[in-house]
Amino acid sequence: MAQLFISYRSSDGRDKATALARDLGALYGDAQVFIDKDDLRAGLRWRDEIAATLKEQPVLLLLLTPQLLGARDDHGKRRIDDPADPVRREVADALAGGAHLIPLLCDGVTAAPPAAELPAPLNRIGEFTWRPLRAYDWEHDIRRLVDDLQALGIAPAAPLEASAPAPTTAQRSVGGTRRRLLVAGMAATAALALGIGGYALRLAPTPSSTDVSGAWSATLSPDETLSLSLRQIGDQVELNSRPVPISQRADWADYRSFWRERFGSELDTVSYRGKGSASALPGEQLVVDIALQIVSTPGDVLVDSGNLHATIAADGTTMAGTVWLNGKQAERPLQLLRLPKAR
Repeated sequence: MAQLFISYRSSDGRDKATALARDLGALYGDAQVFIDKDDLRAGLRWRDEIAATLKEQPVLLLLLTPQLLGARDDHGKRRIDDPADPVRREVADALAGGAHLIPLLCDGVTAAPPAAELPAPLNRIGEFTWRPLRAYDWEHDIRRLVDDLQALGIAPAAPLEASAPAPTTAQRSVGGTRRRLLVAGMAATAALALGIGGYALRLAPTPSSTDVSGAWSATLSPDETLSLSLRQIGDQVELNSRPVPISQRADWADYRSFWRERFGSELDTVSYRGKGSASALPGEQLVVDIALQIVSTPGDVLVDSGNLHATIAADGTTMAGTVWLNGKQAERPLQLLRLPKAR
């Protein structure tokens, strides 16, 4: 039976629960991680299946998102006040069975509400040591959670690399497992060993003679273009961008609000940077694969991380690919255009 049970409110916790299950599954094995949307078998009563799983006393990882405790039904009543609420029942069954509970604070939640504001057994959440699970510092928080689980006697089957790069597009599409790896630094080598689409990789990439050094214009959307500089030495590539203004960007509004509350200052500009490789299979075009970081400018504080994966055109003037950002748990198309050298 599973050693780790993820409990969440689907209205605002599904994406994080899915990402957490994928990453923990890569470390502990999918069979050791229970998440309802993946592990409830067809034809069974879902409440009975969840109750049976919780009787085995797995560690309950409770994602404390704003809606977990604050969601309301069609009549305006809090869902947690209903004894039949799924989240409330999961917590009740877990605690009744003696399971260990770890609240994971997400999406700006900084603490559980006072016990007096919660029905039993949710009023006991404050008794348990919580951990943050933040999109902008996901890898760090996962590592800390793994340490906590290790202290409880739950050791990962796969090593957690200290400085593994963000997963590439190829690694994220690797077949042979129920869950794909989505977050940087989690069992990338194990995923590659499984092969793509059921076939082993035929040839190892070799350095390409094409040099991507120079200035590039990167288009992520019709209204978002970055000015990048790539520097290639052998098969190693370094990326840096010019400062990117974000103060008027709607997609940055929530994070800028968080930054303001945490640091008491405004985050108006960020920069992209990263390191990776440039390689190609024999007879194929050059592929650039870079582990990305987004940092505050000034200050150089890590804001997000991810991966850039692109293939250069035969004439060497353009590249097409994708950018994956861990904070948003989403992939975006990418087009790069080489800019003329300044005279």
